[in-house]
Amino acid sequence: MLGEEQLTKQNLLQDYYQHTSEKIIFIDKYGKVIDMNPAAKEVISPDNNYSQITQTLCNHCSTYTEDNDLHTCEQCFLKEDDIEDATFQVYLRTTEDQFEPFKASYEMIDEDNEISAFTLQNVSQEIVRKEKVYQRTMMKKTIAAQENERKRISRELHDSVVQEMLNVDVELRLLKYQQSMEELTSSAERIEGLMSQLIDDIRHLSVELRPSSLDDLGLDAAFKTYFKQAEANYGVYIDYETNLNAKRFNNNIETVVYRIVQEAVFNAIKYADVSKINVTLHEVGQKLIAEVVDHGKGFDKSHQPQGTGLGLYGMNERAELIDAEVMIDTQLGRGTIVTLEVPI
Repeated sequence: MLGEEQLTKQNLLQDYYQHTSEKIIFIDKYGKVIDMNPAAKEVISPDNNYSQITQTLCNHCSTYTEDNDLHTCEQCFLKEDDIEDATFQVYLRTTEDQFEPFKASYEMIDEDNEISAFTLQNVSQEIVRKEKVYQRTMMKKTIAAQENERKRISRELHDSVVQEMLNVDVELRLLKYQQSMEELTSSAERIEGLMSQLIDDIRHLSVELRPSSLDDLGLDAAFKTYFKQAEANYGVYIDYETNLNAKRFNNNIETVVYRIVQEAVFNAIKYADVSKINVTLHEVGQKLIAEVVDHGKGFDKSHQPQGTGLGLYGMNERAELIDAEVMIDTQLGRGTIVTLEVPI
């Protein structure tokens, strides 16, 4: 009875080996491919003479991933002296000349004879599903960010521009009732002052939306304009240092750097409770490094951020667009340092 049960298991395992979509490859202690199931031949051609598992992978690999980040061959696990058991994700070229992602495992199954099994599972559909979920999440956050920005602009328009325009309207209505040249002159001067304030408010909104100096003159000029306005509007001193002068960079890089520094400065003004903020922007080797430092309240990164929380999220999302990295060092009561490193 035991023999029949064992035979049944062997048959089941053999059927699984022959018909499963999982690619199974057996390798001896020298790295030579002993056998592979039919599914594995979709990726690895049996006509090729592979003597080592590293050659098998490297001849077909496009790149490999770990924790959703792309890495180079220099960081590949196959460069290790002893692979032993490993689970990883790898992109391989199939026999149909298509690159597809696989979840791979490499483990010893027979220690006496030093035989290992290398298995591959196609995760294309899983990645597609994850991308769809990620896209939906991104869309929700983007819509929320847009709505919050629209609310802020709406408040700015109502509290400043619209109010100033109403004041001008009132002064113009009163103008026709003035009886003397002195009264007319006085009213005209008030209207002139209101119009000057209105122009300044509109210019301020325009700069916040997209400063023309960024497109025309670059980061240094754009930051000098923005910091000057921030000092006037919020009563905070911004100590700004740079070695860029008038040097220009790719348009995407300039936009991302400007927006991230702008967000970091605004967060410091709004939440840090400080009278001074230090900003540095330097080109160091092959990197552009921006740093915003305040010695204010700081915050606990493990807790929900103040406000919508979209500021920190937005900085990281923007940085990814140019393969940059945002690092935030903060401690309660000691302040916050936001560092942006951009490869150029």
